[in-house]
Amino acid sequence: MKIIPIPKILEISEESKASAALFNSINFVHSFDFEGEKYSIDIEKDGIKVVYGSLEGKFRAETTLKQINAQSENGFVPCLHIVDYPSIKNRGVMLDISRGKLPELDTLKKYVDLFADLKYNQLQLYMESFVYEYKNFKKYCTEGYYLTRKEIEELTKYCKDRFIELVPNQNGFGHMHKWTAQEELKHLGIVNEDGKVSGTLNPLDEGSLELMDKIYDGFMDAFDSDKINIGLDEPFSLGKGQTKEACEKYGVGKVYTDYLKKLCHLISSKYNKTPMFWDDIVFKHPEQLENVPASAIVMDWGYESENHFDRNCRRLQENGLRYYVCPGTSAWASITGRFNNAVCNIIDAAECGTYYGAEGFLLTEWGDYGNVQFPAMTYFAFVLGGAASWNSLNHDCETAYLERRELIDDCKWYLDRVVFKSENGSLADIICRMGNYYLLENRLLFNSTELIRYVGNRKDITEAERKGFERVYKYMKELKDELDTVSAADEHKEEAILNCEMVILFSKILSGDIEDKDGIAQKAQEIENEYIKLWNKKNHKFGYDIFLRIMKRFIDAKVN
Repeated sequence: MKIIPIPKILEISEESKASAALFNSINFVHSFDFEGEKYSIDIEKDGIKVVYGSLEGKFRAETTLKQINAQSENGFVPCLHIVDYPSIKNRGVMLDISRGKLPELDTLKKYVDLFADLKYNQLQLYMESFVYEYKNFKKYCTEGYYLTRKEIEELTKYCKDRFIELVPNQNGFGHMHKWTAQEELKHLGIVNEDGKVSGTLNPLDEGSLELMDKIYDGFMDAFDSDKINIGLDEPFSLGKGQTKEACEKYGVGKVYTDYLKKLCHLISSKYNKTPMFWDDIVFKHPEQLENVPASAIVMDWGYESENHFDRNCRRLQENGLRYYVCPGTSAWASITGRFNNAVCNIIDAAECGTYYGAEGFLLTEWGDYGNVQFPAMTYFAFVLGGAASWNSLNHDCETAYLERRELIDDCKWYLDRVVFKSENGSLADIICRMGNYYLLENRLLFNSTELIRYVGNRKDITEAERKGFERVYKYMKELKDELDTVSAADEHKEEAILNCEMVILFSKILSGDIEDKDGIAQKAQEIENEYIKLWNKKNHKFGYDIFLRIMKRFIDAKVN
C-alpha cells in the first residue's frame, strides 16, 4: 500500500484486511482536537472511521481514501491507522502563463485536480504580459490571447471547491518589457546605455506606481485571495539611466526597498492584500532586510541543487520576516528537464522551510525559451513537491538520504499508477532519465542546459562540447527506444516522445552529424507539426511559434 504524499503516521496491518465495500459507509467524526488540515483514518474489519477538525481536513482525508480504495485487491484493502497533517502550512505551485504558453481553462482545471490530489493548497499564475483582461488596458489585449475576468472567477471557484487558494501574481518592476514597449508607457522604463527602453520600471517616477495601481484596478478583485505576488525580481536595469545618480548616492538596495515599501503600502492600504515579493535583490543587499515591510511575505527563490535555502531561511527567521521557500521544477530552458537538480532543489527547499518555520512552499514552473517543455516533463516535480512539502523529511538527520531515495521511487510509482497509467514498463522512470541528459554535457550551467543555450544562441562549439553532445545523442536515442516499448496514456507518451526527439535532433546536429541534410530538414518539419498539434490540445492557440522560430534559426544556421 502506497500513499502520496506519505502520511505522518502510517501503520499497516500485513495480516488483517477489510472489505472495500466499507468505502460506501465511512464514519466521519468531527473533533475539536483536530485543527486545520489534520485528519486520522482507521480502517478495521468492521468499518472505516475518519476524524477531522475542519472541512479542509475532511477533504484531505477523502483524497487519501481515494488512493487507498484505488489499490484494493480482490475487493479488499489492508487494515491501517493514519494520522496526518502538513509540515508546511501553505503549499503551492506557480505556472508561468506569460512566455507563450497560456493553458485553456479546462487544462488549468485538470492541473487543479492533480494539485488537490497532491494536497497542495495554493496556485499562482505568473503574469508579466497582456494575458489577463485588464480593465484599464483592454486595448493591448488581443482576443483569444488572455484569460477573461469571468474565467479567473470560474477558476477561483473551482480551486476553492478543492481547498486551493488562487493567488494573483502580477510582476511590477522588472520583466515589464511588454508594458514599456507601449508608446504611452515607454517613458516609465529605465533607459539603458544603448538608448533603448528596458523592461524595468523607473522606481523614482511616481508614474510607475500609478501604472501598477491601474493594473491592479479590476485585477485584484477577480481573485478571492488575501494575497498577491507582486514579483519585483530581476530589475536588471536598476542603477542605469534615470536611476544611476540615485543608486550611486543611496545604493541600489535602498532605491529598491523604497519602491518596495511604496508598492506594499498601496496594496495593503487600498486593496487590503498581503504582498509577496521575490527576494533576489534584498539578498544581494542584505543590509536592506531590516527595511522589508513586516506585513510582506518574502519569496526566497533559487533553482540550483546548491541553492542557499539553509542560509537564507536562517537569516529570514532571525529577522522575524514572513517567508516562503520557492524551488523550481528545473524543466524550463532544458526541453526534458534537469532531474537530479530538481530533486535536490525541491527536497532541500521543503526540508529547510520546515526546519526554519517557513510560512509556505511555492514550486515554480517557468517558461523561458517559449515554454518548450511539455507537461509530461513537469509532473514528477509536481508530485515530489507535493510529497516533500506535505511530509518533509528531517533536515537535521544524517541518514535521511535513504528516505529521500525511497521518496523518489514512490513518486515514480504514483506517476505511473495514477497519472501516466503505465504498462509494460515505467514511463515515469524513462522521463526522469531523459531529464538527466544535461549530466553528459561538457559542463553544468546555471538554470539551463548547454544544449538549449546553443540552440538559442547558435555559437560555435569546442571539441569537448561536441563530444558532450555526442554522448547526449546516444543516450537519448536509447531512451527513445525504451519509450517505444512502454504503454501509457497517449497524451503523456506523445509529449515524452516529442521532447525526447527534439533533444535527439539538436544533439545530433551539435555533435557535427549533419551530412544527411534532407533527413534533418524532414525530421525538423515532423517535430514542428507534432509540436503545434500537441500544444493546441491544451493551450490557447498562440505562443507555440516562440520556440519554433528559435529552432528554425538554429537549423538554418547549422545545416543550410
